[in-house]
Amino acid sequence: MNITTLHIDYRNLKGFIKSYWVSILTFFILRINNNVLQKTNFQIFSRIKTVYFFLLTFYCLLPNNSIAKGGLSADKSFYIVHDYQDDWQVFDERYKAYVPYVREQHKGYNSFSLFFDIENYKGYKILYRSEKENYLFIDASLQKKLLISTLVVLDIDSLENIFGKTKLFLTIYGTNTNVEDLSLQIGNKISKSQKAIEMNESLLTILPRDISPFQNFFVVGLILLVCFYAFLYNFQPKSFERFFSPRDLLTISKRDDSFVVNKPFDLGNIFFIVSLSLTLGFIFMLITHEKTDLFSASNILNEGETLGALMLNFLEISIIVFASLVLKYWVLRVLSNLYRLDNITNIHYFKIIQASSLFFLVILIVLTLSTVSIPEIVKNAEKYLSIPISLFFIARLALLYFTINKMTTLKNLYLFSYLCIVELIPLIVGIRFAL
Repeated sequence: MNITTLHIDYRNLKGFIKSYWVSILTFFILRINNNVLQKTNFQIFSRIKTVYFFLLTFYCLLPNNSIAKGGLSADKSFYIVHDYQDDWQVFDERYKAYVPYVREQHKGYNSFSLFFDIENYKGYKILYRSEKENYLFIDASLQKKLLISTLVVLDIDSLENIFGKTKLFLTIYGTNTNVEDLSLQIGNKISKSQKAIEMNESLLTILPRDISPFQNFFVVGLILLVCFYAFLYNFQPKSFERFFSPRDLLTISKRDDSFVVNKPFDLGNIFFIVSLSLTLGFIFMLITHEKTDLFSASNILNEGETLGALMLNFLEISIIVFASLVLKYWVLRVLSNLYRLDNITNIHYFKIIQASSLFFLVILIVLTLSTVSIPEIVKNAEKYLSIPISLFFIARLALLYFTINKMTTLKNLYLFSYLCIVELIPLIVGIRFAL
């Protein structure tokens, strides 16, 4: 199969679109004006309208005879870029202005004009041919006598050099002239050096878009998280406002009788622990997808790359995180009893969940945007996130120190040893196993 060059006939396409919309508009006008045939059977009238619509559509699909056959000029030496057959204008004495040419109204006219924009067709040629002798005027200035049945070629770039502007007004004048005898087109010269392109399977191979199962998991998991946060915002508005309030996080009060603080495993509070678990699980999946094996998790996770396997891994990680957070509370409760700090267990645990929820929600947003726009950050997450996460745990440790120090009379040495056991040592061990 040999193809020299592919040309899209924009003029024909434009005419088709116009005709098609006219047919649709007419069809809906008929639908509105049902009162015209009130005495006619409604079903028959509906069928007539439907047939009319499809006949008009079929008519629009018929080829336009005003376009050169095959998109070539009559002598086969130019590709047709645009045809001005439907763009002619005539001067109307009644309106004292140029109006579009209508054959039924302007039969006796001998002068036909159009506006021409050089910017649209730089590098092309103007092609003129007529069955009658005419004269060419540009901006009301006589330029050339146009002979009968002779192809006249005008260089568009030279017109700009001669007239010094890009918008010109062209007029064709002649005795006994009509638009049907005129042909004015924009063409591109066919180069003799053009060679045929051999179409083969390798040239026409269509490859489907490569959508990995992880991309599907990314969308599904993100929707799940958004829905869960929306659920918390609507059904636990006061708790949501407190958990995700930076101002409340930095506020230290000696006595807090809030239900959110003193009932850590109430159903409403458990939902916020679950949201933190899902957030950390999703972040874990984003990071480990780029072959970063945190905590040697590959030994317990499924190796499949299907959507089901990825969702199962996500849920497994989230459950492990949730269990770890629950275990964290009981560790705090045991150690606070040893240090005789029973009254700070709930506020300690609340500050941990509150600070972690705020920080890792920000990390989730950053990684989500990075996955879409800057994948390099996700691919090197251990490089970009190690410092922010380390600073977060140090800041959280300082926050806990000042919170507990204000609520108790414990000596700084004992308080420091308590925080080292419940916060610093688990952090060091976690970093050791994560890398």
